[in-house]
Amino acid sequence: MNWNDEEIRAGIEHCFGDAEDVFLVDVKMNASRRGHQLIVKCESDSGITIDQLTRINRSIHNNFTLPGMDIEKVSVEVTSPGTSFPVTTARHFKRLIGHPMTIEHRSDAVHNPLDGEIMSANSAALTLKVKQENLVLNMKDVIQGKVKMRW
Repeated sequence: MNWNDEEIRAGIEHCFGDAEDVFLVDVKMNASRRGHQLIVKCESDSGITIDQLTRINRSIHNNFTLPGMDIEKVSVEVTSPGTSFPVTTARHFKRLIGHPMTIEHRSDAVHNPLDGEIMSANSAALTLKVKQENLVLNMKDVIQGKVKMRW
């Protein structure tokens, strides 16, 4: 059975019920030999904990339904996105204020990609510190950002 992304996302978001500041980042449903594999990536504005991931996993097992789906044949993996996952929304960037990132964008005013430290983020703009200068990108021009690891 094939379900569209909107159906899957709506079913998963329903399972977040009482998970206060936890939000869904990404969800994928893959077919496997024994049924399906559901991979759910979620985050929190204050940093997600293992206990929160566990509660969401349990809620998915107890509450997630799709037409024609047998939850017993679904392998569920609930995780945080990790540093390699692309950041795409203001809410994600806001959580990463102070972190160095590489930003891909559509703006013709500055070179692409930009390497800098996230200074602020909101639904309208993303501010980066690039070589001691603050640059502001319109959020609609931001394609994605990737965290640069400090070693």
